[in-house]
Formats: sequence, C-alpha cells, structure tokens
Amino acid sequence: MIASNDNTTRTHLVIINSAKGSIESDSEEFFSLVLSAGAAINDITYVDSRRFYRRSLIGAGKIQEITKKVATKCSDLVVFNHSLTPSQERNLEQAISCRVIDRTRLILDIFAQRAVTKTGKLQVELAQLNHLSTRLIRGWMHLERQKGGIGLRGPGETQLETDRRLIQKRIKSIKKRLKSIETQRQTTRKSRNKIMKSVALVGYTNVGKSTLFNKLTGANILVQDKLFATLDPSFKLIKLPHKRRAILSDTVGFIKDLPYELIDAFLSTLEEVVSADLLIHVLDATDRHVHNHRKSVNEVLSKIGADQIPTIYVYNKTDLLKQNISIIDDKTHLEISAKEGTGIDPLLAIISKHIKPEPVRVVLQIGLEQSRERALIFSHSNVIEECFTNENNLELEVEIDKLNLNKLKKNINIKVVKGTLAKVSAKPSKNRSYK
Repeated sequence: MIASNDNTTRTHLVIINSAKGSIESDSEEFFSLVLSAGAAINDITYVDSRRFYRRSLIGAGKIQEITKKVATKCSDLVVFNHSLTPSQERNLEQAISCRVIDRTRLILDIFAQRAVTKTGKLQVELAQLNHLSTRLIRGWMHLERQKGGIGLRGPGETQLETDRRLIQKRIKSIKKRLKSIETQRQTTRKSRNKIMKSVALVGYTNVGKSTLFNKLTGANILVQDKLFATLDPSFKLIKLPHKRRAILSDTVGFIKDLPYELIDAFLSTLEEVVSADLLIHVLDATDRHVHNHRKSVNEVLSKIGADQIPTIYVYNKTDLLKQNISIIDDKTHLEISAKEGTGIDPLLAIISKHIKPEPVRVVLQIGLEQSRERALIFSHSNVIEECFTNENNLELEVEIDKLNLNKLKKNINIKVVKGTLAKVSAKPSKNRSYK
C-alpha cells in the first residue's frame, strides 16, 4: 500500500481533533505512524468537528479544502487519523479523487512490513483480510448492476460474492493453521512452566523493551527507533539472584486504540502475556505522555484478561533525564536505563522477589544407571548442581516448587537426601562433576 525508498508515497494527513485524550499526543503518534510506514508527509489538514457525518465523516467544506490541497501538492494518498467505514472511504475517494485510508489500515500496513516469521505473516494477513472483507465493493464498481433496458445489466454482485467466498475460505484456512500453531505454543508453554516461571515484557511501542530484553538476557534481537519494530515474541533465559532462573519473553508493543483486528489476529502471541507469572511494564521516562501510554497499555491488558497479573513498572531511558523521577514505591516501580545498564541488578532482585511460589532447594539421589529418572528431574526442576558420590550414586541439587517435588517423591527410585552436595564447602571435592 505504502511504497518506500525512491518511490516514497506522498501523503496528505487529515487530523480530526477529538475531545478525548490529548490532541497533541494523538497528533505526534499519528505522525510517527505515517513515518514508520515509510511515507512522506506532503500536507496536513486539521478538522475541528463538533459532529461526524454519516456519509463522509467530515463536512463538504473541509472535503473541498482537502481536494484542492491534494491536487496542488500532487499527493498520492490521504490518511485519516480516525476510523472510516467502508462507505465513508468510498465517498471520500470519489470526492477527493485520491486513495483514502484510515488509521487502522495504516497500522495494518506497518505490521505487514514488520512481519518476519511465518506465524507473524499469517497473523497480519488474517487481520488484513478481516479488514478488507467489508471493503471489496470499491474494486468492482464497473460490475455493479445497471438500471436500464435489455443488455445493460452487468454480472452485478457475482464477482463480489466470488471474492468474498475466496476471502472467507482463506480466512478459514489461516485460522486453522494459526490454531495448530497455538496448540504447539501451548504445549511448549506448559513444558517451560513446569521447569521455571515466566516473565513477560509489555509496554507501549518504542519504549525500549527489546533493548531491555537484550540487556537482561544477552540476546541480540532487532532494536530500532521505530514503532512496532518487534512483532514476533522472543524467549530467553534470565539469571536471577540466589541462582534462580526464569524465562523472559519480549512481546509486541501496544498502542492507543489498538485495532480489534490486530488483537484478534495476535491473540496467540498475546497468550504469552496472559500466561506469564509476572509482567514488566516498560515505560518511557522521557515521554511527556507516559501516563496516557500507561493507561492505554492497561486497557489492552484488561481486554486480553492479563490485568490481574502482578506487575513491575519500569521507567526506562532515565539516562536522558536531567533529574530523577523520585519514585516513592521502589518495590513495584523502578528507574533504569537499558542502554547504559543502570538499574538492571535492582530489577533482577525485584523480579526474583515477585516470582512465587518461592521454590525450595533439595538434594535428590538416584543411581548412575537411572537415566530415565535423571531426565524426569531435569524436566520438572531447575538443576543447579550435580555430582557423583562414592556409593555410585548421582546427587542433584535442584530448585523446585512443592507441587513438582511431590510428583518426584512418588517415584520410588528418586530419594530426597542431605547428601554430599548439602555438606560440601566452597572448595570443590575430587568426585564432583559440575553440570
């Protein structure tokens, strides 16, 4: 839809000032969305409308003004910062003689550009098809039924019905494939949760979640100063104080009034947030509208049923501030700089305290030949250390919750002991073998 590089689309923006929220904040975000899509801003028209028109959203006077500007500046595309119905899009295109899209279609286009993995591409395609299914008539105006005499009636809605059937068939196929992928993810998620707790990074788009993810895990995922630079979730192990560990996931960034098509399409991705044991809500400390963004993220979390999960609020990019934020509650709120690495150790300590239930440490003993039992221990616990004893046994010091410990106790070949690992000093012995 929006070209890039040398063929950059020249866009005319129509900003309808709403009584809701901050007009300044909405406009800045809208500009960022257009630029993130790779378009060039050719001109802007501001509309202070007290009422919306059913046929065209805005009045005839503003439509004439936009038409003149588009013709004068040779704009290729008109983008509204407000949602448009299919009929409003058609009427505006006919009046302005230029292609017209709304904010939802713009965000869908950005997601289509950012999707890399097979799953991400399927999710974006599903959202696009759901959005397009109600807008097909525009492409087949020449096939509409015509009034008149014999020989003047065209094939009419036949082509439209065919296209709708094809789109519905494709939507059904994509949903089936995504359902299969979701089942695989659920199986993988259950396997991860058996071993250790999960922590999910959430937050407004472009607040530095991926930078923080890289800093906490040592990963090297894509980091760009763009909206929605990361779409597909990433998972990595993080090491916490007292030799504790957890799985950290980086998810798609949120935005104000996130289109419902995207919420539905990315539901399997957002399931990682819903199933997390702890959320780290990353906020941009340098953003003037940080509290509005926090509210927008909380609204999305409420929609997907993740608003009851324990949350740590992290104010990022503090290296760009001239003074501290002066946070009072340092148990659930923290100032950090993911880029500079400041505040990372306190964050890890807070994460460790919030992950519950607190696991217990025990020493388990099995025979050297019991490979099945050893695999069972590794699948149900976090193995910190293991060593061979003089009695040809294997002892494993593990971190495990009480539920999984009771499961292991039912196995008669696994014993809970206070063995060699529990007694050794810091100096390693000859018969110790570290994992």
